[in-house]
Amino acid sequence: MAKFYQMAVIVGSCRMTYHPSMIRNRDGLDDSPPPPPQMKRELPSRKMCLDALSRTEYDILIIGGGAVGSGCALDAATRGLKTALVEADDFGSGASSKSSKLLHGGLRDLEQAIGRLDLAAFRRVRSALRERSFIANMAPHLNQPVPLMLPVHHWWQTPIYWLKLSIYHMMAPKGNKTFHYISSDKAMEIFPMLRKRELCGAFVFYEGQHDDARMCLSVALTAARYGADVCNHMRVVELIKDKKSPEGNVIGAKAVDQLTGKQYKIKAKMVINATGHLSDDIRNMEDAEAAPLCTQSWASHIVLPPFYCPEQVGLFDPHTKDGRTIFFLPWQGHTLVGTTEEMRDPHALPQSTELEVQLLLEGIKSYVNPHYWDVRRCDVLAAWGGFKPLPVESDLLRQTQLRNHVINLGAGQMISIVGGTWTSFRLLAEKAVNAAIQYGDLQPLRPQSVTGLSCKLDGASGWSPKMFIRLVQDFGLERDVAVHLANTYGSNAFKVAVNADSSGKSWPIIGKRLHTEFPYIEAEVNQGIREHACTLTDMIARRLRVAFLNVQVAEEILPKVAEIMAAELKWSPRQRNQQIQDARRFLYTQMGQLNTEDSPHLTIPIKMSIKQVEKYAGQFRQLDLSNTGYVSISNCCKAMKSMGLKEVPIDLMHDVLRDIDCHAQGKVNLYEFLLLMSAVVHGDTAYLRYAKMHTNEKLSVLANQNGSRFVKMERSGGGL
Repeated sequence: MAKFYQMAVIVGSCRMTYHPSMIRNRDGLDDSPPPPPQMKRELPSRKMCLDALSRTEYDILIIGGGAVGSGCALDAATRGLKTALVEADDFGSGASSKSSKLLHGGLRDLEQAIGRLDLAAFRRVRSALRERSFIANMAPHLNQPVPLMLPVHHWWQTPIYWLKLSIYHMMAPKGNKTFHYISSDKAMEIFPMLRKRELCGAFVFYEGQHDDARMCLSVALTAARYGADVCNHMRVVELIKDKKSPEGNVIGAKAVDQLTGKQYKIKAKMVINATGHLSDDIRNMEDAEAAPLCTQSWASHIVLPPFYCPEQVGLFDPHTKDGRTIFFLPWQGHTLVGTTEEMRDPHALPQSTELEVQLLLEGIKSYVNPHYWDVRRCDVLAAWGGFKPLPVESDLLRQTQLRNHVINLGAGQMISIVGGTWTSFRLLAEKAVNAAIQYGDLQPLRPQSVTGLSCKLDGASGWSPKMFIRLVQDFGLERDVAVHLANTYGSNAFKVAVNADSSGKSWPIIGKRLHTEFPYIEAEVNQGIREHACTLTDMIARRLRVAFLNVQVAEEILPKVAEIMAAELKWSPRQRNQQIQDARRFLYTQMGQLNTEDSPHLTIPIKMSIKQVEKYAGQFRQLDLSNTGYVSISNCCKAMKSMGLKEVPIDLMHDVLRDIDCHAQGKVNLYEFLLLMSAVVHGDTAYLRYAKMHTNEKLSVLANQNGSRFVKMERSGGGL
């Protein structure tokens, strides 16, 4: 009875959900959204912002250039406050570029609201749905709805899911797409790779999807156009305190330029700490006795080829056998799969372990029909993860309405933000700037935030879904390149196209690709430099998303991208080589490149004599005519025939590659070639059993060494 009453309260509250069109003034008349302020300037260079840091006393200094920190800079700048932002690495280099790419309304939160009669969870859903519409309005070129299929495993789940999705849709602002039910046959038609067993049907509903790194960068650079001085690669090493104040109030920070080593003293009336999972480190600079406010939840994702997911539809299942969530999402022409969630040391290397990759692959195997294909380790094109800064359970958290973030005023009057998701970044920024205005007695030109109702990010004005056609017609760009430019830069895509070099072909007329598999062109490297890209890693990871999509392709284009950046940034040959080395290290440590220490596949012993190894290694070098380090599968077949095999054992080839091919589809490196030859020498059945046993033993060791604690759903932020 209590749950029925709660359901009635929730349904009734849905009708009163806040929406911009429902704002009323004191006379009861509808108000139109406030007009957006005019941008003050063209995008300033990083050097211009650096020059301003040491000679300006700011109203607000923000430490941290992720989603929330950049949002604070935009909110403060659009209110007319003198604003500075410093980021130790690159804008969005932390969790803000390593999310699930979804702007979700919080379907799991809704389940918690209903199942546990949790009013705070209900508020989170209502707030997230509202914020999602605000973000879509800020950057329509970076956001689009994505349909997600919610599988129904048991017939009795159908009315429950229908009720929850009905409430979910009623709570959303007007104009959002509704949900619908499909039969199991239709679900299989849409998602043919699924196992049909236990599939009674499915619901299709819609969430928002975006390019998180580009979104974060756009927020920061739009703040710069509104007058904020924003600088990446500026590490705060010390907080400046007011010696005249008995409390030692924070009045600025000392920051070191990571590129030159030069130190800057930045003065400000109020300081906002928005450093995510490292927020307690900055708080300890303010007060060494400060109790921790942040716990660290680590979430890993893997990127797979597009055939793992339909091009236009994803899958979301909140009820897997082990109690965790799994999703398949189409993203940037690939398939994004997540996620693992566990507690981890915030100062540990942000690297997804092989155990996490294997856990995700095992989760995929329970969904993919084995008659279509094998789920193979070599299909993982990239693997990465990020820390989610969850607030610790405390009285301070329980006093908040949403109970998923804390905005804390420290002993030195510094404001620290802990918690939040991409969907809530704008709201948290608004609250933090409101607090800074209140406690710092600041005098903004606009007392209320305008980011939700009327602010557009740079490039949003003038954009339309069909804008790419003009790029094709006016400049002679290839269609996929034009679509990419329009949906990445918005109306600024024309600036990129103007600076693009001739292709030297009859078609396309302009636009030299950096790689045939991706729509990125050389002109984007120059654009990325104008957008404050300072390192090769900045470029391949967050200006061009190739590092997140395919690590091998990212490594292949490093020399070309470095050449363009070196010419523009006046790098010496030594600096250029160092940048390539640093970028390779980033790919190998943070983006999922396999290494022999971590991968159980790359430690399977080769069961051959020294003479046999020398023989087949020589054969590999003869086949690798281009000296790429790889040999195609067709050449492997030729090598087998040269060994006296009259007929190439295709089944053996398939079974061995399924278990040992770890680097690329359709080709193997020397180590994998030797493993394949080992299987031929010793007989496929015996060797595959041996290799499988070794792999399982290594995974068991990794699992025991991991010792991590998985995060409960209600503590994971409630989202995807």
